Amino acid sequence: MAQESNSRRDFLKLGAAGLAAGVAAACAAPARPGPAAAPLDTPAPASLATETPAAAIVSAPTTQPTQAAAPGPAWPSKEQRTLVVLQLSGGHDGLNAVVPYGDGLYYQLRPQIAVPADQVIPLDQRVGFHPNLKSLKQLYDNGQLAILQGVGYPNPNRSHFRSMEIWHTARPDGAPPDRGWLGAFMAEVYRAGDSPFQCVNFGTSIPAALVTTDAPVAAMQDTASFQFLAPARMPYVKDPLLKTFGQLYTQPARKTPALELVANNWSTVDKGVHVLGGLGQKYQAQAQYPGNPFAKTVQQVAQMIVSDVGTRVFYVQLGGFDTHSNERPVHGNLMSQLADTLAAFQADLEHHGRARQVLLMAFSEFGRRVAENGSQGTDHGAAGPMFVLGAGVKGGLYGEYPDLGKLDQGDLRFATDFRSVYATVIEDWLGAPSRDVLGGTFERLPFVALT
Repeated sequence: MAQESNSRRDFLKLGAAGLAAGVAAACAAPARPGPAAAPLDTPAPASLATETPAAAIVSAPTTQPTQAAAPGPAWPSKEQRTLVVLQLSGGHDGLNAVVPYGDGLYYQLRPQIAVPADQVIPLDQRVGFHPNLKSLKQLYDNGQLAILQGVGYPNPNRSHFRSMEIWHTARPDGAPPDRGWLGAFMAEVYRAGDSPFQCVNFGTSIPAALVTTDAPVAAMQDTASFQFLAPARMPYVKDPLLKTFGQLYTQPARKTPALELVANNWSTVDKGVHVLGGLGQKYQAQAQYPGNPFAKTVQQVAQMIVSDVGTRVFYVQLGGFDTHSNERPVHGNLMSQLADTLAAFQADLEHHGRARQVLLMAFSEFGRRVAENGSQGTDHGAAGPMFVLGAGVKGGLYGEYPDLGKLDQGDLRFATDFRSVYATVIEDWLGAPSRDVLGGTFERLPFVALT
């Protein structure tokens, strides 16, 4: 009876998520996928004229990979491509990830926490990887990893909340809009009847980046344990429960845009729930993932991709980057989790023949201060690197590493506007216009190469 009672707490939540979501199709433990996305009517956009300041423009890679990505089948259509957004929460110390080991100022400003030069994995004669990022070095050498240096925005804000809000909405100036940048993209491409799992966040709520009232967003914690109130030994309970929930949501007592979206698409949600229940039958991992919660989440992303759920955007997080003290061991552990998980993810996709379908982009709300503090840590900073991973990436180092001798109030000056990265992903990978999504036109960068 106790187990049965617990299973009934794993229920499906569909409706408005207040300020934080459009439609959150979520379950208290996990959620579920749906049918493949319908084709879009929008043609692939032509290159937009640029109106971006010079700070947003980056150079071609300063380091060429040792070999090109292996040839494969034709690239999937834009409707079949998937974006995985990885949020490194807390403010990632990019200086100790992409290390300027050839600059003596780095060691002067960080006498306790700097990565020793003889431990750095060189990318060129000036910068290299943290030693725990060795799993990423092979992806870099294969031309599948782009490192965008000095990414940020004008007048940086050092508050976790406000800076993350800026990254989520792509609006550094003025009040944020009522939807996030990915929510705005989904609103452009979603059509009624499409999979309710085209946009999926792994977590208990919907990040501001996904907010929209014009397309469904699913929040889930674990695909494996989802049973929609019905344990595996009681499958006959599922359909009556879904029917009851459908009656409730198709006739809501209080009308809101989010609830109306659910009501109008309940039959699609119903189908998606059943699809998620059968995921385990379609997927077997083809790579060894690390044994930590972050790796488990990323593996579930791979599971949904391989199972043809039709998701266009996944959102995942790795936390713990607010390293005000004792940074070296904490950050080193995070680097191992990050590198080993992403390497397993890429290998898994390749073995399943899905590598050309997926692009992963990693960001953090800000970097850390250049000088270490008195607690062998670092405080909130400004610019930092972004990572973009995938078979469709033209790998290498992009842009100049920020000058440690020309700081802005002790922080790295940004050289690349993060909205240029977003614009490139939206236009060149997802195949959609970026102007309406980002509220302006930004220089696109050459890190996507579908050749």
